[in-house]
Amino acid sequence: MKPAAAFRFCTVPERILRDAVRRNHLARNLTGLAATHTSSTTDSGHSYQAALCTELKKPLVIQPLPSVALKPSEVRVDVHCCGVNFADLLICQGLYQERPPVPFTPGMEFAGSVLEIGPNVTAIHKGDRVIGVSSTGAMAEQCVVDHKMLWPIGEEISYEVAATLPVSYGTAILALQQRAKTQPGETVLVTAAAGAAGLAAVDVASRVLNAKVIAAAGTDEKCELAVRKGAVASINYTTKSVKEEVKKLTANRGVNVVFDAVGGDVFKEAFSSLAWEGRIVVVGFAGGNIPTVPANLLLLKNVAAMGVYWGKYQHQNFPVFSRSIMSAIQYCQEGRTKPHVGATYKLQQCNFRASFVRRQCSDSRERSTIFAMSSGQGRCGVAVIRVSGPASSDTLICLTGRRALPPARAAVLRSLLDPRSGERLDLGLVLWFPGPRSFTGEDCCEFHVHGGLAVVSGVLQALGCLPGLRPAQAGEFTKRAFQNGKLDLTEVEGLGDLIHAETEAQRRQALRQMAGDLGHLYGGWSERLTRCMAHAEAYIDFSEDDNIDEGVLDKVDSDVHALQSEIDGHLHDRRQGERLRDGVHVAIVGAPNAGKSSLMNSICQKPAAIVSPIAGTTRDVVETALNIGGYPVLLSDTAGLRETSDMVEQEGVRRARERLQQADIVVLVVDAVELPPHLTGMVHFLQDYLSEVMRQASDEHRVESSPAAGDWIVVCNKTDLVPLEELNKLHLALRDCGLPSVCLLSCKTSWGFDDFLRLLGEQVEKMCGNPLADSPSLTQARHRLHLQNCSNALTQYHQQRELDLVLATEQLRMALRQLGKITGKVGAEEILDVIFRDFCIGK
Repeated sequence: MKPAAAFRFCTVPERILRDAVRRNHLARNLTGLAATHTSSTTDSGHSYQAALCTELKKPLVIQPLPSVALKPSEVRVDVHCCGVNFADLLICQGLYQERPPVPFTPGMEFAGSVLEIGPNVTAIHKGDRVIGVSSTGAMAEQCVVDHKMLWPIGEEISYEVAATLPVSYGTAILALQQRAKTQPGETVLVTAAAGAAGLAAVDVASRVLNAKVIAAAGTDEKCELAVRKGAVASINYTTKSVKEEVKKLTANRGVNVVFDAVGGDVFKEAFSSLAWEGRIVVVGFAGGNIPTVPANLLLLKNVAAMGVYWGKYQHQNFPVFSRSIMSAIQYCQEGRTKPHVGATYKLQQCNFRASFVRRQCSDSRERSTIFAMSSGQGRCGVAVIRVSGPASSDTLICLTGRRALPPARAAVLRSLLDPRSGERLDLGLVLWFPGPRSFTGEDCCEFHVHGGLAVVSGVLQALGCLPGLRPAQAGEFTKRAFQNGKLDLTEVEGLGDLIHAETEAQRRQALRQMAGDLGHLYGGWSERLTRCMAHAEAYIDFSEDDNIDEGVLDKVDSDVHALQSEIDGHLHDRRQGERLRDGVHVAIVGAPNAGKSSLMNSICQKPAAIVSPIAGTTRDVVETALNIGGYPVLLSDTAGLRETSDMVEQEGVRRARERLQQADIVVLVVDAVELPPHLTGMVHFLQDYLSEVMRQASDEHRVESSPAAGDWIVVCNKTDLVPLEELNKLHLALRDCGLPSVCLLSCKTSWGFDDFLRLLGEQVEKMCGNPLADSPSLTQARHRLHLQNCSNALTQYHQQRELDLVLATEQLRMALRQLGKITGKVGAEEILDVIFRDFCIGK
């Protein structure tokens, strides 16, 4: 728990408070999981603390609200715990089906004790332990609801557990028992199995209905959590195909029931995994994409698709709604279910970020507090140890022995103490970063200690002994920053590139990507494509109502064509960004004893390769990484190209030719002594020899990837052995002979070597481009794959446009999904927002 001093309370205008009271009062008439502690002893006529959403997508604020008088059938409950569900998070972001006007108090389910009852209430008494359901208003110290929206609970159920029952377990019971009619021994596939509803479904299906449960989730850790809850097997659907894994697990029979809360591609794979007469129950679309079900697929296996909107049951079929909650209570009291509480917060901690709580509540391992040394291993003057997670504040207080936290984002000198013995470990700087204004978006703290191994080891051991803390996995701090919306995937990749940058150009490119330039480019394309798709879908749905302009489809066609041209131009960049990130591959090739290894050593300025007068000394590829003009280069010396009967040398020649085909730039070394005596013969010899080597570089399997003619440099080595007069004639003859860049040099005397380095540097710079000029470059093969798939989908749109607008629009959706995979942002809500913003449909 965090001390109150750690929170900033906002002052809310009186008008907003009055509106919040009115909204909460209206919610009374309408009548997963983090549990929010909100216990109070106030009664009617007093004020109570409540969490207010005064602006969508902003942190909640805590403010006192005046209690209101009860209606005859109402009950006032002292709320001990309020369940925080995915729906609550969506409501506070304006993304839920029901959108109450701000300001309002969120919270749909709660547990507590009865404070006061209306005169017409007879079944509930003051002091009773109850759980309740309200459309909003539960995230407060008090909640007033109609008496029929309360259900009594026994002493054997804690308030924390009770607050998890109504929504998640009510949904799971309605879906699996009421709708799917799940039978003992049947196989149930649960998607989003580590979410609130998913864990409840795993619990109910395995422990109550005696079904075999296969859990599908987005990480290995989440899969492990679902297995601990009762699943017999799990599938990580980010790395494996749900359909193929289900086939293996069920011996090709498929599953009888699917409980799906994800939607999108996961829904489609789960749907395809159904057995004959299987049933799929849709309870939500956490993935953001709302799938469609072609009717022919229903016929193929005689399957049934159905939905469960749990909240609607209270109005459409209240007996079934009430029975689902009573069953949830009964199963829990009997010990047949074991609800999972993901995290617990005080009411004063409700100014959390929605994305943070969503992650915290879905996986017990992910909500843990992590620590690691962030400044690298080994002895150093100062070592930085970072801690991130909900226990960061307690950790800081525990190790410093102080009662209060230091000022936020200010370095303070403190003694660090071993929490087990009280022994002083070091004197160092500590910093406190309350979330969400931290690198990870969570509460964080840092310890800047002396970099000796004993000091660092002592502090890490002290952190490891604290409850709730564990060592961070590789990249986990950055992963949490991505999950909490602090970085998109391109920025994450840019940060990784910056850490590994070894040259100035790499640093500039990584900084630009980490600053979000690449993400903004792709985000802009996503916005334009979203607008095109929204307009096309609006035309499909509403064109008959004369609410859509006739020219809207022409505008969509034009925008899609322009967008595809930009994407294709971005793809045709000669892999400049990728080459700058990974290094330009330069291969030194040529005949044996031409001086390739000598040139390699001259470029490296060290004896990287063995040099001897014996032909065929180099029999393997010798590599070294270089920085040439601020650009990364991977230089390779290879075996001499010739026919040989020596098996070892044959393998060396094979590897040389393979490296030749993979190279970005080829340096072809020729022994100047071996050139024909006449100038015309020299030029023809070089042209023929170059053509022969280029042919070897362009075999039938690698024509596209082999180096172009402009990416070759011909080096005539050993010019110290050629008379100066002949050298001058050769130099003049090679100017206009149609050959690529030609350098005359001597590795022995270094004559001409500076000109060669300048030419090589120019070629490398041309390969990589200027990372600060024009639009940001592609840096990852992953980006290129998704952009190519996006462009292909746009091509399909143009081809299907006149045939079937619905199918063509689906291609736009596929293109948008490919763009979203690059940045990690893909959803359906943006499309709806554009439709309602750009088209006043129905006024």
